[in-house]
Amino acid sequence: MIEKRIQELIKKEIINQQQANHLPHFELPVIEIESPQLEKHGDYACNIAFQLGGKLKMNPMGIGAILLPGIKKMVEQEKMLDQVELAPPGFLNFTLNSIWLSDTIGVINKKGKDFGKSNFGRQRKAQVEFVSANPTGPIHVGNGRGAFLGDTLANILSWVGYRVEREYYINDVGKQIEILGESVTRRYLQNQGIHVPYPDYCYQGEYINEIAKSFHLKNYTLKNPQKINEIKEKVKQAVLKKMIRRIQNLLTKKLKIKYDIWFSEQSLYDSGQFERTLNKLKEKNLTYEKEGALWFKSRLFSDDKDRVLIKNDGTPTYFASDIAHHEVNFLTNSKKINILGADHHGDIPRLQAAMKALGYEGKLDIILVQFVRLIEGGFEVKMSKRGGSFITLEELVEEIGLDVTRFFFLMYSSATHMDFDLSLARKKSEKNPVFYVQYAHARICSIMEKLKNKNTKEKTSNRQIELSYPAELALAKELIKLPDLLLDISQNYELHRLPFYTVEIAKKFHNFYTQCRVIDQEKVNAGRLALIQATQVVLKNALGLMGVSAPKKM
Repeated sequence: MIEKRIQELIKKEIINQQQANHLPHFELPVIEIESPQLEKHGDYACNIAFQLGGKLKMNPMGIGAILLPGIKKMVEQEKMLDQVELAPPGFLNFTLNSIWLSDTIGVINKKGKDFGKSNFGRQRKAQVEFVSANPTGPIHVGNGRGAFLGDTLANILSWVGYRVEREYYINDVGKQIEILGESVTRRYLQNQGIHVPYPDYCYQGEYINEIAKSFHLKNYTLKNPQKINEIKEKVKQAVLKKMIRRIQNLLTKKLKIKYDIWFSEQSLYDSGQFERTLNKLKEKNLTYEKEGALWFKSRLFSDDKDRVLIKNDGTPTYFASDIAHHEVNFLTNSKKINILGADHHGDIPRLQAAMKALGYEGKLDIILVQFVRLIEGGFEVKMSKRGGSFITLEELVEEIGLDVTRFFFLMYSSATHMDFDLSLARKKSEKNPVFYVQYAHARICSIMEKLKNKNTKEKTSNRQIELSYPAELALAKELIKLPDLLLDISQNYELHRLPFYTVEIAKKFHNFYTQCRVIDQEKVNAGRLALIQATQVVLKNALGLMGVSAPKKM
């Protein structure tokens, strides 16, 4: 991995200069490597001199001048690097070795479907919990961001060497489940000709009536509305099972998302895990009683106030269940990534406080996914779960396709609000980034199909991979970035970089295709053939990680 190797060289030289007393001793910051926008600035650049300038109160160019000679000597021994230069106002710019670059194209083709994989995770267990929507209604469009982000992140973590567990946490306990049962019960009785009111607090969507119509309860030909509670519990359990099955079918069969665990909140109570976790906090003297409720001393762990665990009516809070649930996760996992909607931002301090109290500090990462707006013709398409007029994720996928839905959701950083442009998503042209990328893959497949009938060994103009044209080099330099990119994403969770990476590859491939002939005067250029094969490998691998197809024809 190029970026990692450059970081190692810089770190080593900083330590060398510290030991020689040319630099003071200090804690090393994260060494950032980036791709320069201008070709004259090399292939990779590092701003470490700027980072240290403020800390050491030294001129960045002066720091760069101290580091440059030693780094130059190390670069001379590196096969992948050709040179390093210091450029104003203090950048260290690295240039790749062209021979190594050409050879790496062969490595990509040799590794094939395994190119981009690494052992960074060293087989540590990591869990990704995502979607986990309440089973009280259909999965809405807003859940789509977390669904595809979680699925793709789990794929990437697996590729970089983690043993990944994918979990859906089923909130099958609490008031919202009671309301679900009551909502269907009331609609069921109404369908039986029994006049019962339907309060505003009940779920209003048409799906409630559809579920009610599917029920046939034996021995309950009721005419007395006062007996509604006799069937509510039975209906609640039946509806809950039906809703969970619907969610599972949608996510796993239609959206092609894999889950390893469907964890029931109720199981925390049935197994005794909730009580064990609560007792653990009590034994640590981290709880107290006040106004008839049981409180957690979360202010001791940087939360802004203490939190209720058991309400004064004896019922546990959602927060208490979350603590017990996360402790179960950490019994078998060294790391957990929880993907939540933006409306859960207030949960982060209290949950991290609880993890610190239980001894799991630093093991829980929480990704907040911001809200989604559907845009049609410049206007927002409203969605309201209570009002029943929302567009479900299933409807969106049926309308524009799974590939487009996945790609579009992944293109936006989870930290930013998203406007999902339905008009653009429907276009089957190069303006639609999904089709632009897929067309690049299909075009390569078309070239490879033409070559099937040619004897490439006899009609090859050059046998070695030699890249010299700017369009060839630009494409090759983009292809080799995949391993570094996946490693970065596994640590910073910036999933949006992957779809944009495939767009950049497609752009550089299309430029290469217009400028460089793979087949010229009935002869096949071996270097260019290898280059498009490598492009095919990288595009297929990257699209596969996103759950997007790589078509052979379009």
